[in-house]
Amino acid sequence: RVGCAFYEWPQKAERIEKLKAAGCELYLFSNKGREKRTFAERMQYKLTKRRVRQHSKALPMANYDTTVINLGYLEIVALYWKHFFQYVSNYTLLFHVHSDDDPVKPKQKELLRKWLLNAKHNLFASERSKTFFEQQLSISIPNAGILINPITFQPPQGLTAYPPLQNSNYVWVMLATLETRRKAQDNLVKALSSQKWKERNWLLNLYGGGESEQKLKTLIAENGLGEKVLLKGHTKDVKGALGEAHLLLQITHIDAMPLAVVEAMAMAKPLAVSDVGDMPKWIEENRNGWIAPDASVAAIDTVLEKAWQSREKWEEMGKASFTLFKEKFPQSPEQYFLEQISQ
Repeated sequence: RVGCAFYEWPQKAERIEKLKAAGCELYLFSNKGREKRTFAERMQYKLTKRRVRQHSKALPMANYDTTVINLGYLEIVALYWKHFFQYVSNYTLLFHVHSDDDPVKPKQKELLRKWLLNAKHNLFASERSKTFFEQQLSISIPNAGILINPITFQPPQGLTAYPPLQNSNYVWVMLATLETRRKAQDNLVKALSSQKWKERNWLLNLYGGGESEQKLKTLIAENGLGEKVLLKGHTKDVKGALGEAHLLLQITHIDAMPLAVVEAMAMAKPLAVSDVGDMPKWIEENRNGWIAPDASVAAIDTVLEKAWQSREKWEEMGKASFTLFKEKFPQSPEQYFLEQISQ
């Protein structure tokens, strides 16, 4: 017997229907007014918060043997969730992305300790996230493990063929929300705006949508990169986007363990990433990729120059990526997760 409780968004309609078809019991929280763009929406959101508080307390927790709480640490110390651990006797906490530059506030620390210490399992998207919270809270987190998310397509059983050049150009891909504060696409565009890069035969496909889309459009135009840096929008065909790529870029300010990195390795691609989250645990310098110390313009230029000078090796490095993927990624991440929370 499985139940799911989550905030209702119009974009989730397709997934909601799939869960219903699978026999899942659904408990949907109102999300009206969350954008708070107008006075009416702000008033609506106040009502929404009141309903969520009432709804959360009414969830039939006794009907289930275990609970997986996937809200993120800022949510579980928020007003209407902060004491929810008192209503569940057997729960697993999942921790995703965080920023090292955003410390846990003093008032949140004691509450977060209670959540962690009462959990049957504390699973982190990266080892660095676990270390961050241990340092912030001055505790050794019990029952801790690493969360490995399933990728968005069935992994190939064998090597994916290295693609031909596209109109004599190497194709680079970045799959990430267009949010420069976290993903640093603005610095990437700036790094590629020098004359040496403009003269080279590459194309960069930026997939995703987000708040920085207009900013990036302007930056690309101002730097004369309209024919080399393409905003491709959101794609459901991640496998197809990666299939035509020669190199994946994930040189970001903030990340835990991006799915795009693991997916690119499954598709036998070399990678250029930043020293963020657990990406360095999956990327071996000069074997299947390169690691920038940060996502500054200078660091991006340096790491891409290293990659460019080794472009004749990209096909072999992609093969190394696939080998590492097979070694590190569970055959069934879903089964692996069930075993983790059943121990």
